[in-house]
Amino acid sequence: MPKRPPKKTEPQALQIRGDDAVLAAVREWLAMFAPRPKPKLSEFMLEHACDDTGASITPFPFQLEMADAFTDPETAQLSCRKSSRIGYSTILQSFMAYRIRYDPARSLIYQPTIDDAEKYSRDDLEPVLQWDIVREVATFKPRHADNQIRAKRYKGGWIQIKGANSPKEFRRVTADDVFLEECDGYPWATKEEGDPARLAYKRNLTSPRRFSAAGSTPKVKGFSRIDLLFEQGSQEFRYVPCPHCGEMQQLVFGDGTGAGIRWEPKENPTRAWYRCVNGCDIDEADKAAMDEAGEWRAHNPAAFPRHRSFHIWAAYSQHPGAAWLEIAREFMEVRKDPNLLRTFVNQVLGEAWAERGEAPEWQRLYDRREKAMRLGTPSAKAGLLVGAADVQRGGGGRIDLDIWAFGQNGRREFVERIEVFGSISDKATWAKLDAEVSRTWTSEDGRIMRLARVAIDSGDGENTMEVYAWARRHPGFVMAVKGRHMITANQPIGSPTWQDVTVNGRKMKRGVRLWNIGTSMLKLELFGDLEKEKPVDGEEYPDGYVYLPDGTTDEWIKQLVAEELRIIRQRNGGFRREWHKNRDRNEALDNAVYARAVAFSLGVDRWTPAQWALLLEKPAEERVAKPAGKKAAPAKLAPVAPKKPPPPKPPSNWMNRRRR
Repeated sequence: MPKRPPKKTEPQALQIRGDDAVLAAVREWLAMFAPRPKPKLSEFMLEHACDDTGASITPFPFQLEMADAFTDPETAQLSCRKSSRIGYSTILQSFMAYRIRYDPARSLIYQPTIDDAEKYSRDDLEPVLQWDIVREVATFKPRHADNQIRAKRYKGGWIQIKGANSPKEFRRVTADDVFLEECDGYPWATKEEGDPARLAYKRNLTSPRRFSAAGSTPKVKGFSRIDLLFEQGSQEFRYVPCPHCGEMQQLVFGDGTGAGIRWEPKENPTRAWYRCVNGCDIDEADKAAMDEAGEWRAHNPAAFPRHRSFHIWAAYSQHPGAAWLEIAREFMEVRKDPNLLRTFVNQVLGEAWAERGEAPEWQRLYDRREKAMRLGTPSAKAGLLVGAADVQRGGGGRIDLDIWAFGQNGRREFVERIEVFGSISDKATWAKLDAEVSRTWTSEDGRIMRLARVAIDSGDGENTMEVYAWARRHPGFVMAVKGRHMITANQPIGSPTWQDVTVNGRKMKRGVRLWNIGTSMLKLELFGDLEKEKPVDGEEYPDGYVYLPDGTTDEWIKQLVAEELRIIRQRNGGFRREWHKNRDRNEALDNAVYARAVAFSLGVDRWTPAQWALLLEKPAEERVAKPAGKKAAPAKLAPVAPKKPPPPKPPSNWMNRRRR
């Protein structure tokens, strides 16, 4: 007969009989062997977190869910793209204390440099080791082998703080936790071993309970590690409700036209508030209640909860230094300086800085053309006219002459494009150009204006001799220029150098002066000015604004933004910035840069309002005489031909002297 399997019986719970006192004592004794319950990190912070002075810390609501992600068993990686003043370091400090007290592990913390690692150990980690909740299970004695500056050992685990600037910091170590602190400040490569952030994340691949986290302020767009990590994760943003309409929304800095921070007065703010997407004005006092009712929303839920990534910036923080009024004041202080503005974008907005050399969209520039300005007519604010020419040998020959006008406060305006067609080697073509540069323009307020100077590009190598010959015929008026494309060129225009010229087959030593132009610097300035928005509601145009008159063609505007600044990664791990054309034709951009260099050489950046007023005043011979009286009309002044400079003296040679 086949044997039947024995019947399965459920295990019986241990039953203890006796009086209540004995029963309670036995249960308490058995409870000592039960696993210790582990609270969430948010609960741990609310009860035990302290600052450097030992005072208790009350975390902000937006910090609590970020903290719980550290202890969520389903989350293997966390990334936080942040500004300053949001308390991410407090979360990491609390997690270190949590590990020591409830869940010992091998933890690696990478700082940008070894010096930063030692400073972090003394200033950030050492106070945590003195918390009461930590001292219940671990004592870190001074001058003990288990309590070194960058290595702390406790029962069941350890903490090591390393610098990402040394290759040896990534060798011979295996951990459970890896934390990247300010990873955008790491070097681009550790000699021949690659990216330090990737090397760090390899340190816990073999751990069965591995957890990785990165928190950093972003730096350069396109080369930000925390940007890349954030995009790979769940991309969670903080949504808070408007206290008036209840609309859930992200807080943004804004541009003054929609949702964002508003302030008054404009120059020296004394009051700031937030305008929601529906137009409600929110007071700073409502910020705490908004955050209490807020929530994190993932824009890439496919990565949730394995890799949670958060973006948070200063407007959510309840620190006094992060008040909306303080943010507005800080912006007004730095808005005109690109270097200071970059720090504001990184440290306050928590965003990567996009190089302002990137070309603006041509369609936006086309749509913002000034309807009140006419092509070919300088405005009433134009005080100086400058020409810039680019020579093209292809297609039968063409010279593109752009006329630019300059005014006060760094503002400039495009006047018109003049095209001279003909063979570059034909003298008739240059005669046509002579006629164009010697003509006059009538401004909007009736002033007769002439070109102050003309710059012509001689750097293509094909038309150099023809350009030199034309510049030689107009000394003091025509400037032969050549662009220097090095990013390190820190001068708009350098000192001229004498060049040899071949005229009618005859070579002339020191025949013409050549001016070197720092094109990279001037392109950065131009594209930064083109990014400035057209004012609304009767506000004043910003300093450095570039006016484009109605009638400017889309082709010319496309030429104006025909290049972009790219960051090229080098083999050694570093990078360099280079200008690259995104269209075949870029004559408008070159001419705009050369015209700005000429204006700089004339000193427009140093002219006083009184000097500009003299330029904007109509000359006496152009004023309309009053009808009273019969005074004779003033005689027209004949144009004064520019004096030719004396020929340069030959260099002294002692061999030619009579007395030797």
